[in-house]
Amino acid sequence: IYDCTEKSPAKVEAVGNWWTINGSMLGIEADSSVPDLESVPVYVYYDAKTLYAYLSNRKHLVFPSKVLEDEKEHQKEMERRQNIPVIHIKTKNSAPILNKKDYVDGTITISDPEKLYSDVAEFSAEMGIRGRGNSTWSFPKKPWKVKLKEKASLLGMPADKEWALLANYADRTLVRNIVAMKLSEICGFSWTPRMHSVEVYLNGKYQGVYTLCEHKKVSSDRVDIDVVGEDVTGGDAITGGYYLEIEEQQDETTCWWTSMGVPMMFSDPEEPNSEQLAYVKSLFESFEQALWARDYSQTSGYPKYIDVDSFVDYYIVQELTKNIDGNLRKSSFITKERGKKMEMYHLWDFDLTLGNCGYFWGNVGNGPENFWIKLDKWYPHLFAAPALVDKVQKRWNELKPEFDKIPEFIDEQTFYLAKAQERNFKVWSIWESVDWVYFPSLGSYEKEVDYLKEFYTKRLEWLDTELNKL
Repeated sequence: IYDCTEKSPAKVEAVGNWWTINGSMLGIEADSSVPDLESVPVYVYYDAKTLYAYLSNRKHLVFPSKVLEDEKEHQKEMERRQNIPVIHIKTKNSAPILNKKDYVDGTITISDPEKLYSDVAEFSAEMGIRGRGNSTWSFPKKPWKVKLKEKASLLGMPADKEWALLANYADRTLVRNIVAMKLSEICGFSWTPRMHSVEVYLNGKYQGVYTLCEHKKVSSDRVDIDVVGEDVTGGDAITGGYYLEIEEQQDETTCWWTSMGVPMMFSDPEEPNSEQLAYVKSLFESFEQALWARDYSQTSGYPKYIDVDSFVDYYIVQELTKNIDGNLRKSSFITKERGKKMEMYHLWDFDLTLGNCGYFWGNVGNGPENFWIKLDKWYPHLFAAPALVDKVQKRWNELKPEFDKIPEFIDEQTFYLAKAQERNFKVWSIWESVDWVYFPSLGSYEKEVDYLKEFYTKRLEWLDTELNKL
């Protein structure tokens, strides 16, 4: 099939009883008595709008092509989406954002002129802004938390006051967090934080490409649980609900370490009373005792305490992305609702994943091979049960067809950033690095994206083989 969009098609004609192209004999007989279904194509070409075909029985067919028109419209839409939303933040008297505690008053304006994500071209509101993150706050490109004065929907996401702007300084593709949330969506976690790539200006100065996303918190459109009041004592009410975080920084008000070395914190309620704290700590102690015993009984073993399916999905995504922080030491969230088991409720923080980190210990290495998550804390004990292994294998094979599509998703997301990433790396050089991440720059955005896709594909293939061998 010849593309004649920018050139003339060949001269095709029947000379006597034989077909010719540009005067050369083809050896195909021109016989008008042959039925259409028995004829053969002589020459087929298109000109971007229409498909043409010369058949051996002297017929010349014309097919107006909706498919080609749809493809052109799709390409236009893709290029339109390269005009990602722009956020202008202005602080009162251009005050600097100095720390992660004190909000600085100001205004936020979000421009989405193409109306790609919402039905308004521009949104403005009063807000406060402060720093956020743990290690990421130490980077030159700062992440922020925004708190609107009034609840509002941003870029089509459900209305709320609290939002996060992720800087992705250590991720030179700028999309690893977005890719991880796509994996979360495929798995069907109870909540997947919604997020969009944006460009940000602070007091008129360009700050680069950020990810605007829903801040992790208890609310009806995010972590949708009924949190137990801090004044609740005794009875069934004390059994939930709780929103807990695994985080070795231990930077919340109420923190402790489990007997298996998992660093726990209360996110909500922040300051549980002594009875609530004792209940939750006892719950984890009983769970870990069942793990030590490797008891998979539904009535007395660890399935009595946890929503196993959510722990399986958590394992699969953390292992697939080879998340350095995903081995139950950072940025993991568990809920315990009244009348329910402990659940891995949502995912968070994936900038140091998929080959973007070089300080794995032991013989694990930064390549796409080797297990990481199943080697530490709870998961070696979980995998000791054949029934759990069967469940992981079955779930993996259910999800694998959708996981196969992720490289296309990466292409789509990075295509949207084709223009914006150039502006970002003029401010934050792609050659700059985070020393403790131990992952050097590959020299260009295109090479970083190619590496991400290559790592993901190889990791997917390796896990597919190894998980199914367990």
